[in-house]
Amino acid sequence: MAGMNQRPGAGSTANPRPRRVPALLAAATPVRTWPLLPALLLLSAACRDAPAPGPAPSSSAASAASAASAASAASAASAASAASPASATPAPPAGGILDLHVHLPARAAVPALLERMQRHGISRAVILSSSPLFPGARARGPFAELGPANDLVLDVAAAHPGTLIPFVALDLAAQRPADLDALVQRGACGVKLYQGNHELHERPLADPSHRPLWEALAARRIPVLLHVNTVRYRAELDSVLRAHPGLNLVCAHFCGARTALDRLEDLMKAHPSLLFDTSNGSAAFAAEGFASFEREHDRVRSLIARAPERFLFGSDLVPTQAGPDWPSAWDLQWEANLGVLRAERFAFWRTQPPLKALTRGEYRGLALPPEVLTPILRGNAERWLGACLRRLK
Repeated sequence: MAGMNQRPGAGSTANPRPRRVPALLAAATPVRTWPLLPALLLLSAACRDAPAPGPAPSSSAASAASAASAASAASAASAASAASPASATPAPPAGGILDLHVHLPARAAVPALLERMQRHGISRAVILSSSPLFPGARARGPFAELGPANDLVLDVAAAHPGTLIPFVALDLAAQRPADLDALVQRGACGVKLYQGNHELHERPLADPSHRPLWEALAARRIPVLLHVNTVRYRAELDSVLRAHPGLNLVCAHFCGARTALDRLEDLMKAHPSLLFDTSNGSAAFAAEGFASFEREHDRVRSLIARAPERFLFGSDLVPTQAGPDWPSAWDLQWEANLGVLRAERFAFWRTQPPLKALTRGEYRGLALPPEVLTPILRGNAERWLGACLRRLK
């Protein structure tokens, strides 16, 4: 989550360094797209496995690039969602789709979220505690509002049991197993960990201060959705998984290896129990993933078909309602992240050289066969969520 580089503990007041943003210098679009800026920046940055940092841009350059990126993305969402994929959409599995990767930054979005889920055949969604998206995150630190963010998902899920499934977030160093147990007692089904994101990485994932919570998560078999930058922190992930083989862990965004299939295959071989969510993020970084899958279509299709039980559908939707184009932006996020798995062709934006402006386009999808696709869209997540999901029925 770009630009959020304070220490991930409650009450951090460190001044952030200049925000690193993608330089998508597109043509200007109407000002009405600007309210989407914070969510679009987070969406586009959250899924990228950034290499070692280069020189930080000046604040004025970063601001210009940020504005251009957000404006281009919002405009492209509306245009691309109007495109009709060339192939018919397969019916969702019996009982509907389970989306395990939906952020929840505000209670006000819930009625629309439930309505749009139904429209896309999504019967259940894991809602993620998302304090880095809260209004005070930039000034006070991304985990300063961890408590209210956890309260939000727990309260909303309690009002919609069995449909919305709450995942809380933890500060691995500051909190203890008793804190985890208290959240589980309140209804938490799992945990979302952000500390593998290069902007939220205070210390190594395998740091001794993290050991009590890793041990508790493994012993209790609590589902964990981990964002980890495997360009930078692959060795740390390896260390955690070797030390805690009982972890019930899904690695988000194909474990940060959407554009590095050798690394993805190596992770699968090294850690046979590790699972992967299929979310590609949004904006330019999703476009990078979709383009990679298009280039290596047969290899990706074969890799998933060899072990379909290890992949779980996620959209990485951030349901904000800023600006008039939010419904089409939500629809596009779901349609593209589903389309890459199940369609022959699907619509999304593409990045065009030389300035990587976002433009309307289509991609070749994987068109996975039903015997591969169906467990990815539902059954694998049901198995992963296990006892908690059965409790909610």
